[in-house]
Amino acid sequence: MLPVRHLLLALVVLLSRALPAQSAPVDLPLNYDGRHLYVTVTDEHLGALTLMLDTGFQHTTLAALIAEKGEVHTHFWERSLSYNGFGTGKPKRRYLTTDVSLRSGPAVLFSGSALVTDLGDLNETFGHAFDGFLGWDFFRKWCATLEYAPARLTLRDPAQCSAPSGAYASLRAEWTPQGLLLPAHLTFANGHTAAALLHLDTGSDITLLLNTRFRGPAGLDQKPSSAQESHGAGVNGGYTTDVLPIAKVDIDGQLQFAPGKDAMIAIAHAGAFTTVHWWEGPSAVKVNRDGVLGNALLDRFCWTFDPGAQRVYVVPAGAG
Repeated sequence: MLPVRHLLLALVVLLSRALPAQSAPVDLPLNYDGRHLYVTVTDEHLGALTLMLDTGFQHTTLAALIAEKGEVHTHFWERSLSYNGFGTGKPKRRYLTTDVSLRSGPAVLFSGSALVTDLGDLNETFGHAFDGFLGWDFFRKWCATLEYAPARLTLRDPAQCSAPSGAYASLRAEWTPQGLLLPAHLTFANGHTAAALLHLDTGSDITLLLNTRFRGPAGLDQKPSSAQESHGAGVNGGYTTDVLPIAKVDIDGQLQFAPGKDAMIAIAHAGAFTTVHWWEGPSAVKVNRDGVLGNALLDRFCWTFDPGAQRVYVVPAGAG
């Protein structure tokens, strides 16, 4: 048996490996292209990887062609999984994982199990080659400040998180295992209003994408409708929406803006969002219930995510 002091030392070493915290902030340059964010990281076995920064993706995920350079694991009890996301295709995939230790220089950004899947033609769809998604399971462990101009992600120990200096909005948020949800109040062009709980999704290039339950308040149940039909692509395949203007978006009573007549939002047709199973829990149902905020809105601001306080601090882009 090891002496007690050796056991304590071993425990300290294991804990230090498990925690994501770094003694100094980590600055990650991002490539903001086509209203998607990309970051380059390295893994000891897989080499350099270009990953989409995607808070809307629950799990960090690698393309099968990349993951197969290492060891891919199957799981006896979990044979398949369903992705929460856009698209009317079959959401079930084989449940495959690989172990990764993603780094930027000496800093360990994410260490653990990543999902493995076939990305299909998403590289072509988005017009940018990438190897997978750096998901919410990475993001939620850090105090993270996301800037779009210049595109940069700064990571800090959550214990060192603080609000920005100067004027800022402090937003309430629901920090769920599936994603970050912000309370909002929407005013449509026809004057009708509705409350919503919106999923903050840095993997989406749109301003605002709402689920089908908002078709009535937006006037889409009236014929003829002035909305234009549009088609998009998500992790579960293609989907169809109607595109129309919105008068005002109010997030938590702290952040209000009127996008203007040329700023359009999309409201999904039936089936555009994946329906989660009841056993995934109430927070999973909330993620897909109302809709998402995408980069066409998010890039107007600088966002700091404080997991300890469960707050999001927001300042206009360029204000700092």
